[in-house]
Amino acid sequence: MLLPSARRCLRVTAIFLLLAGLLLLAWQGDARAQQDSVVDVLQVEGPLDGRVSGHVLRALERAEDEGAEAVVLELDTEGGLGTDGAELADRIRESTVPLVVWVGPPGSQATGAGALLAQSAHVLGLAQASSLGAVEPLDLAGAGGTGAVDNLDERLAGYAEETGRSVGFAEDLADGWAVVAGGEDLGTLERDLDRGALPWAVDPDRLLLADNAELVDQGIVDFVATELPDVLRQVDGLTVPMSDGAGGMTQHTIDLDPVTANVRFDNLGLLDRVLHAMADPTLAYLLVIAGALAMLFEVYQPGFGVAGGAGAFVLALGAYGLWVLPTNWWALALVAVGLALLAVDLAIAGLGPLTVSGAAALAAGSYWLFDGPPPLQASVWAIALAVGFCLLYFVVIMTTVLRAQGAQAMAGAEEVVGRDAVVRSMLNPEGHVFVAGALWRARAPAEVGKVKTGTLVHITGMSEDGLTLDVELVDEPAGNRA
Repeated sequence: MLLPSARRCLRVTAIFLLLAGLLLLAWQGDARAQQDSVVDVLQVEGPLDGRVSGHVLRALERAEDEGAEAVVLELDTEGGLGTDGAELADRIRESTVPLVVWVGPPGSQATGAGALLAQSAHVLGLAQASSLGAVEPLDLAGAGGTGAVDNLDERLAGYAEETGRSVGFAEDLADGWAVVAGGEDLGTLERDLDRGALPWAVDPDRLLLADNAELVDQGIVDFVATELPDVLRQVDGLTVPMSDGAGGMTQHTIDLDPVTANVRFDNLGLLDRVLHAMADPTLAYLLVIAGALAMLFEVYQPGFGVAGGAGAFVLALGAYGLWVLPTNWWALALVAVGLALLAVDLAIAGLGPLTVSGAAALAAGSYWLFDGPPPLQASVWAIALAVGFCLLYFVVIMTTVLRAQGAQAMAGAEEVVGRDAVVRSMLNPEGHVFVAGALWRARAPAEVGKVKTGTLVHITGMSEDGLTLDVELVDEPAGNRA
């Protein structure tokens, strides 16, 4: 039997545990309420192509359907590419969820259609040493829906009036001006500007370097932040005008706790990321060259193997890049001619004028392949390395491979002597013939001259060096020969 003092102790303990449980449940409920603030973060880098604009539109719809507190667009772009930036900007203004554009991380830029999206955002921020503007050209390719927007200055001024930012600066953006958040790097950026060594695609004569506080005070941007957590802290509590979903406007206060908010990173899927990467002209060019070399390798091999399959896949990716980029198709034809001349000279073992002509055509076609501003031009260094590798590939690598294959194959050459073969690559006087399910190096008599592909020849023996077969022309079909 428990003593009275013991029973009192148990009652006190039970009450204490009950109160602790109730406090814990209340704290968890309050934490869950705070965590209900959902923020979607989209990280966009590179041209605003159809993949990116479609993803932004889908993200806005999802945020509206799920009642997100805000959408943050982390932006670093040279401009639009074959997409209607004006239409996307209008959709942002119609959103019932606040959209925050942060031109970041430090060193980023938002020009062309990117600057237009930034101005249309409900909240606009810059990272240190990042640039905003100019707006034109909206489309880097100079074509498409963003290539012709009437009254662009009025559109930008309207966005500024709605958001309470500087109307004068919005009009300056349409006139080719840009601004950079200098911050602690202001002195360094001023020296870089004097030397013409700025990292952004802006006109140095129309560039404003400003202190962070000055940018906010003049209403050019709403905040300056160096990292994403700082963006969330500065956005919390801001009141912004936005669509009420019924054609009118309402004032909305962004309410989120940067510590407990549920931050969801909503980036492009794997396929979209791969296809978006093809908008890089240097990458697209290198993939086309690599795919073509792999396919040409298969020409000299019996059947179709791994190299051919991989080459076809890589070539298809590069071709997609050429399709979305402003490509000079005549220059692409010149690249193809150059590779073909190199391949033909390898086949006939000439390694002379055709190789020189092929290299020249390849270099010229590569240099003029893309028609656009610097962001849409392949790197000159990449072009030089690609052309140099192609020469090394055909003159050294493939020549060595074919000779090694020929030496290995000639071990059984006695078995094909006396049989008929079909010329696979032109004999001038050397080339390749196909017999007994394999390619063989062959030489035609000097007095015959060039022997075209598809010609039927008869194998008469082996050359003195033991690396080629001697052949002669066949006047009648193989089926009629004894």
